[in-house]
Amino acid sequence: MKFDLIKIHSKDQAKQLMQNIKADDIGIELMINKTINLSFLIYDCDFYIANIIKQEALSCGIDACVSKDTITAKTAKTDCLVFGDIKRLYKFSNKLKIQNFKDLRELGEKLNNQLDAYFGEFLWKVGEKIFDLKKNYIIMGILNVTPDSFYDGGKYDTVSKALFRCEQILNEKADIVDIGAVSTRPFSETVPVEEEKKRLFPVLEAIKKRFPQIILSVDTFNSSVAKEAFEYDVSIINDISGFTFDEKMSECILDCNYSCVIMHIKGKPKTMQENPIYQNLITEINDFFENAMSKLLKNNFDKKKIVLDPGIGFGKTLKHNIDIIKNIESFKVFGRPILVGLSRKSFIGNILNKDVNERLFGTIGANVASYFNGARIFRVHDVAANKEALELAYQLNN
Repeated sequence: MKFDLIKIHSKDQAKQLMQNIKADDIGIELMINKTINLSFLIYDCDFYIANIIKQEALSCGIDACVSKDTITAKTAKTDCLVFGDIKRLYKFSNKLKIQNFKDLRELGEKLNNQLDAYFGEFLWKVGEKIFDLKKNYIIMGILNVTPDSFYDGGKYDTVSKALFRCEQILNEKADIVDIGAVSTRPFSETVPVEEEKKRLFPVLEAIKKRFPQIILSVDTFNSSVAKEAFEYDVSIINDISGFTFDEKMSECILDCNYSCVIMHIKGKPKTMQENPIYQNLITEINDFFENAMSKLLKNNFDKKKIVLDPGIGFGKTLKHNIDIIKNIESFKVFGRPILVGLSRKSFIGNILNKDVNERLFGTIGANVASYFNGARIFRVHDVAANKEALELAYQLNN
């Protein structure tokens, strides 16, 4: 008897395998959640909470790893790694929701919500356009109208040069053009808002006239810039600060009904690379996302307009950047598409020992790895090369 080892990555894959076997449709629906396994790492549980988690996990046919001293209460706190198939994880979360302890009830509710979100639709609504990003990908081409960006500073700092660059991005089939007028590279200085507007708005005006059907994103953390950009048919605000540099930005997003990219950053560009430290990297980034989204969602903002960016290179060491790429799936617990902006960044140069002009192949490799780990939106300088590689990755994933 011959057989193959199969690693199932998605419900769609499991369903296809079962359909090929000619399984009963009802049976497929009953079995499909047993084919996918996930793990949740829960931090700093009181020993008695951890013991209940372990007990309830086992009762559901899954398991939980805790400190060996938890059962005897020799340790007051422990992390818990819960792992199992989706069907039993749902059962586990539902059992937690009826526990006597409030912490467990809240944990059960959160686990349930995250499971639902993880297997959600992953649609991004931009104006009248809806991008389906469950498996598909889109490219955001970078247009820097700055004199000092780390890669292309000064190349497109006039209207004519910016129009040339915009046309190039569109010809290479980018889905969105992301325009920035302020460099946020490590150790960069703050630029006055009026200078940002002076650089940005003439370019937006020219692009609006030349390319009226374009989907435009503006890379800014200033609410006054975002507010005025609305007059130039801008659809997306890409805020590197996740609404933390300008407290009025979330209000502007609401008022203008923008779609938005919420990016994580630790510190400010001038100082963010001075020994950034995290206790729990992924958890801290997700807490940041949750806080930023709450500023919009409490005002009935359409969640489908939000995209999340873990901020590779923004207050991150080389190891942090690698860990983010390895764990992109962990950011999907909000049910929102994940954007990565790693094009030609220094961590690629540090790994490959290449300067910024020699990092194209490294960028492509990192983007493809990010795609297979769950990223779906890619902010890049080199549109054609990355699009070709990502199209191949997409075809291999379907």
